[in-house]
Amino acid sequence: MPSHGQYTVEKVQYPSHGETIAGVLFRPINNNATNPPGIVVTGPYSFMKEQAPLQYATRLADEGYAALIFDPRTVGESTGQPRRLENPKMKNEDMVAGLDYLSGRGDVDASRLFLVGICQGGPQSLDVASYDSRVVGVASVTGYYRDHETDIYMICAGCVAWEPGVDIAALKMPTAEQGEALYKARYERAKQARELYEKTGQVVYQPLVDPKAADPNTGSLAGLPGPVVWAWYGPWTMKGFENRYAVMSDLDHFDYTTVPGVAKLEKPALLIHGDNCMNAPAAKRHYESIPTSQKKLIWKNEFSHFQHYEQPDCVDSNVGEIAAWFAEVK
Repeated sequence: MPSHGQYTVEKVQYPSHGETIAGVLFRPINNNATNPPGIVVTGPYSFMKEQAPLQYATRLADEGYAALIFDPRTVGESTGQPRRLENPKMKNEDMVAGLDYLSGRGDVDASRLFLVGICQGGPQSLDVASYDSRVVGVASVTGYYRDHETDIYMICAGCVAWEPGVDIAALKMPTAEQGEALYKARYERAKQARELYEKTGQVVYQPLVDPKAADPNTGSLAGLPGPVVWAWYGPWTMKGFENRYAVMSDLDHFDYTTVPGVAKLEKPALLIHGDNCMNAPAAKRHYESIPTSQKKLIWKNEFSHFQHYEQPDCVDSNVGEIAAWFAEVK
């Protein structure tokens, strides 16, 4: 294992589609770090750079990579209006802008650029790697794989009234019909919010997370309801995490899929997932659809979805796997 903390920390800014992206670059300081390979790290749905991306970037820097984390447009220290717009295509553009930034620095090896993503950032990184020729390798950790089935899974999971000590797998989920009805209701709510914004400029906000489980028949006003999600996001609401999202974001979120991009991916790809991560069958479907033979699936059942975000032993293990995989990329 490398020594921890062997990096410099630099607050940076770079442009993306008329806005200013706030980021932090971690550069290794070992003797071979004059022109290290670069990595753009992208986090989960609604992420700030200080969350899961920070945990991965610092460790990747210890492994010898110049690791860039960032706040997407409309989030945190980055500019952009309306605030807290959850638009995955915009985040992909900000990721590409991060590759532009690393390529232009002069102290990062522009011929060896990688992407690493956690949760939704994972399949989004796979998607970007499928069309950006500068990316030579990509890794997805506990991915929120973007297809309709996983969206229904996410909505239904928000209706589960889980408590500590209870086996999540034993809890009753809403039926498929209830899930579809809740999906349609959220989509219609988002359409109305978008129409109001376009007519008046008014942005409708609701809480992003709520500890109370959603009603399986009527849903919830929150974007990510339920105690399971709150168990991780809740403490962050006391550390500067802005607990709201623009309701019209659901249009952008649900209209985005990673299925076509991943099915065209020819870059070396590593996927880390498990039965206790979000919708495991979707991860296997995405992995099987990747056409390149340079792919690897690591299945870890000993960790749950949110443990992959910042639990030290889990992140250490994942970064070790990622660094070993990237080292093999020629």
